[in-house]
Amino acid sequence: MRKFCDIYLAILHSMAMNIPLGRIKRTLYRLRGTRIGKDVDIANGVFIEDSFPELVEVEDGVDIGPKVVILTHDSSAHCINLNISIKLKPVVIKRNSYIGAGAIILPGITVGESSIVAAGAVVTRDVPSGKIVAGVPAKVIGDVSEYLKKFEGDDL
Repeated sequence: MRKFCDIYLAILHSMAMNIPLGRIKRTLYRLRGTRIGKDVDIANGVFIEDSFPELVEVEDGVDIGPKVVILTHDSSAHCINLNISIKLKPVVIKRNSYIGAGAIILPGITVGESSIVAAGAVVTRDVPSGKIVAGVPAKVIGDVSEYLKKFEGDDL
């Protein structure tokens, strides 16, 4: 039975990463155990933890760009020394945040409310609410409130 469950979850994972329809994509991630809020947009190719998807929470209004990777476990030390256990830590992406294309979010990270993670960033520390982070490793480069001022008066 365990083998069937593993295969079932692997199929859901593959489908969720590649299906273009947002509503179905969110449903597939939820079936795998990931907690996803309302009005969440997940682009194609997003890798949400395959082994422990239940440790990922994405709150309302989050936008996740293409090819983002979200991890909740670190098995690097375990691979070298089997006496060391795999480290599991949850990831939480708070409401109304934006995760840019190709960003990597490592285990144990909380992305604060209304934050921006720039494309290609590797997030190794929590992101404070209302901040913009970029780089490898990601560092705070600005405030979302200042960034939004650039768009005042723009009619889209």
